[in-house]
Amino acid sequence: MARADFERLPEDDLGALRPFATRRTYSAGTTLFHQGDRPRALLVLEQGEVELVYRTSSERLVVQILYAGSSVDHLAILRDTPYPYSAVTLSEVTVLSVRLDTLRTLEQLFPEIAFRWVGLLAHALDRAHQRLLELAGRSALERVSHLLLHEAAERDEPVVELTQEELAATLALSRQTVSGALQVLAQEHVIKQERRRIRVLDLEKLRARLPS
Repeated sequence: MARADFERLPEDDLGALRPFATRRTYSAGTTLFHQGDRPRALLVLEQGEVELVYRTSSERLVVQILYAGSSVDHLAILRDTPYPYSAVTLSEVTVLSVRLDTLRTLEQLFPEIAFRWVGLLAHALDRAHQRLLELAGRSALERVSHLLLHEAAERDEPVVELTQEELAATLALSRQTVSGALQVLAQEHVIKQERRRIRVLDLEKLRARLPS
């Protein structure tokens, strides 16, 4: 879920949730939960960024990057299933945590809040599905360009704080392939590669890299 999704909740609903939540701060590189863990609380990012990571015996795939205002997978909570991936902080983050037993009570006291959260989850899943369709059949350069545009829009700024390794893991491409695509964009003065981040210099040229 993106920041705009969370902001659709009226302030009185947020006010109803916050007194029941615990606020914690975690440093970069902290694992909030592991793939296969059972959910114990609803987690909402107040500040910072988190990546959702799926691991197999041979690879590490970044499923999604979450920003302030996102819930950290309450699909597993709704389905009562283990987390299908791990959540790892990319920066220092502040997290609101609502225990599941408290969440069940809130669902009874404030059913309208629970209804909105389900609606927002459906919206987020639809966006994820659309993103998969948009990436299908595209070249590596187009996929890299699309991801940079998406991340810049999510952050509402032209700086994407991702390394080449993280881009490669997110797109299921090799680091060499991502590096080559970034070099092409840099040579055309579309982006500038900086330490552990990428600065978008020309959004229009980047959009032009995508098929209409």
